Amino acid sequence: MTQKKKETIYGAEKLAKFFGVTKQTVRGWCKKGKLPAFKIGKEWKIRVTDLQKIIDREVRTHESEKSSRLF
Repeated sequence: MTQKKKETIYGAEKLAKFFGVTKQTVRGWCKKGKLPAFKIGKEWKIRVTDLQKIIDREVRTHESEKSSRLF
């Protein structure tokens, strides 16, 4: 029998603290599709794995922009 690893899921409050913004801002990002979130009841949730993908993509984008400049 195989066991599934439980995925960590954050709510809007934890994400707001992480990003240094309000819960309302996080909710707005979720509604606009800026974060790959889903709702459980009235609460927006995001998987840590999805959040990590966004962060990794942004880091790669900024690194490639830096490398294309001379200074």
